[in-house]
Amino acid sequence: MTVWQIYLYILPIGLGIMTLAASLLCLFAYLMSDDNATRLPAFNWFKRLLILAFLLLSAGLFMTFSHFWFN
Repeated sequence: MTVWQIYLYILPIGLGIMTLAASLLCLFAYLMSDDNATRLPAFNWFKRLLILAFLLLSAGLFMTFSHFWFN
């Protein structure tokens, strides 16, 4: 196993953490806004980014731990 393959296994974990942070920013925008024109898109982006974050984290954790534990 070369180093770049290990990086590709760990990459979705980092992207998932960054996406989770972005979704929390959208949640903060949703909670702090008084205008419905801002609240609805912020909540929609929060849901989208939260789903994407959990997909990336689960895929990255599966690839990483399946390689290091079951190999």
